[in-house]
Amino acid sequence: MGRLLRRKRIAAPSPEDGGFWQVPERFNFARDVVEAFAADPHRPALTFVDSIGAIDRRTFKEVAGEASRWAALLRSRGLAPGDRLLVLLGKVPAWPAVLLGALKAGLVPVPCAESLRARELELRVAHAGARLVVTDRARAPRLAERGMLVDVVVVEEVVAELRGLPVDAPTHDTASSEIALILYTSGTTKAPKGATHTHAYTWATRLQAEHWLDARPDDLVWCTAETGSAKSIWNVLLGPWSQGAEIVMHEGGFDPEQRFELVQRLGVTVLCQTPAEYRVMAEHPSIGHFDLGRLRHAVCAGEPLDPHAIEVFRDAFGVTVREGYGQTESTILVANAPGRRLKPGSMGLPMPGHVVAVIDDDGREQRPGIEGDIAVRGRPPSLFLGYWNAPDETSAVFREPWYITGDRAKRDEEGYFWFAGRADDVILNAAHRVGPFAVESALLEHPAVAQSAVIGKPDAAGGEIVKAFVVLRPGVKPSDELVLALQDRVKAVTAPHKVTREIEFVPRLPTAASGKIRKDELRERERTTGGAVHSDAPPPEAAEAVQEGDQGLPEEAQATAEEARRDAGERQRAAEAKAKADEQQRKQEEKRHNEETKAAAEQARRDAEERRHAERKAEEERRAAEAERRDAAKRARKEARGLRRADSERPAAPVASSPDGSGEGHEPENGRNEQLISRLSAYGRRQDSDGPDPPAE
Repeated sequence: MGRLLRRKRIAAPSPEDGGFWQVPERFNFARDVVEAFAADPHRPALTFVDSIGAIDRRTFKEVAGEASRWAALLRSRGLAPGDRLLVLLGKVPAWPAVLLGALKAGLVPVPCAESLRARELELRVAHAGARLVVTDRARAPRLAERGMLVDVVVVEEVVAELRGLPVDAPTHDTASSEIALILYTSGTTKAPKGATHTHAYTWATRLQAEHWLDARPDDLVWCTAETGSAKSIWNVLLGPWSQGAEIVMHEGGFDPEQRFELVQRLGVTVLCQTPAEYRVMAEHPSIGHFDLGRLRHAVCAGEPLDPHAIEVFRDAFGVTVREGYGQTESTILVANAPGRRLKPGSMGLPMPGHVVAVIDDDGREQRPGIEGDIAVRGRPPSLFLGYWNAPDETSAVFREPWYITGDRAKRDEEGYFWFAGRADDVILNAAHRVGPFAVESALLEHPAVAQSAVIGKPDAAGGEIVKAFVVLRPGVKPSDELVLALQDRVKAVTAPHKVTREIEFVPRLPTAASGKIRKDELRERERTTGGAVHSDAPPPEAAEAVQEGDQGLPEEAQATAEEARRDAGERQRAAEAKAKADEQQRKQEEKRHNEETKAAAEQARRDAEERRHAERKAEEERRAAEAERRDAAKRARKEARGLRRADSERPAAPVASSPDGSGEGHEPENGRNEQLISRLSAYGRRQDSDGPDPPAE
């Protein structure tokens, strides 16, 4: 297994000591994990499903070979250990190959979400000081939009070059303390920051893969996270492969029915999705028609999953979706791990090797039931070093000996954590704090509510109003009774605080790439639209008139706004459909071109083989003829030698006298025999290249 270290499962959190984290002094994930498993040439590593449903399966040996080629290509572009490169790719096999190749070469990859806009890419290129961007044809135009001065490698354009590079390029012997990755935060509430992670972090991700994801060597793990997110690093690139499991990558977008069909057809055993994806799948009318018999474990992270979705999945498939809490700055810190008692609505317990607590502003641990900041003691290798080129932001989150996560929670008597919300999302009213998460959870428990998001809205008294945005389940219509019921739920959570509670029904909620609610977008909506809401300050009005936020406008203006929205929606859908059709056509043309190229290459190979066969056959015939000539020559020489021996053993014949008495007469018989023998010998020498030429007569 080479440098791949294994250890036994730990049943409970370990105290903070130096003996738990046995990180090797030098570690490189590409060499010490992927190439170690590649020693078995048949061990499966990756099942890729493209946008049209074609399946491509690859082994660790093939993955390691592609990573090696990318390491060689990146070095050929002049990149040296420590250089940063942005990776802007979708869910395709090139994504892990490029990242592994960069790690192997000692570079620092910066994975980017495939949905990033040109301005966001420009910010990351400049902030990270990237020397190179690796992308594909579909996303390359974004880099040209703002004239970024950075070299670009387009994967489709280097396919032939990669084939000519070695599959056994050397690995830069990285120390565990060296920087391996820069992961940018989503920037939901503030500007995105680059969290720097070491090679020790790439080693430490195996902990959450073992204790929360529960990946095993014979598992097929599908994590649907977008490339560039921290979750894709945990559970696509690093975690499952650390455990020797096979992963799934699906190029297509999310469609609930297709997701069910693929999980069933591929035989997925471990599923990691966003809470939003679980919610939509739980509402699918044909959920009971799918057989997910091989699925044994399911997890989610990023935002709370409502109890209704958890119950539906458990009833349909016998699998309980277990939530985990982690950040871009870390891996999973607190989780509902397998084998532990599940408390619905709780974040769970700290992961092994982590001391996680709820503390006050002075760094003191809070008593059970008292809300405070979630904090991690010490510097475990699963925690980031700091923010890239941002010393002030780094020092702000480290309050020794604690790292302050920026999230708030409570702990109960048994040590379970209960999430309250982001510290910068907490709603302040006089001396009281209201956690948005608690309000959102209370609203989600109502059977009519599909999604909810809560923000603080400034009021005239200098405090904040609890403002809830609610998406209703299909078929449910707003009513005065529903408004009162939801306000009662909010009141139960915020009591005894005397705060105003507003509810607004919306058709959908904006979501960030990570799946979290974009609270800043909701605040901007609140600032610009000024839509009518249901408030417990005045009596609630008729609820049917509060769907789109235009209720304060005249009827004609509302109709115009509605028509404009429909037109914009139609244009957007048409543009998306055209882009999707163009992309599918491009892929089909590329696939057809590849097939034609492959067929031409195969025909050329067959023609060359036939030529070689004909040449071999002609050579064999020439050699056979030559051998036959030599055999004939040898037989002639043998016959000549036999005649000479016979003649020498025969008695000499008397010479006949001539009729005139001169003694001259006919030539004796043995003289004629000698002439015959001489001619035969000469013939043999002419035919046999080994002998000398006969003398001239």
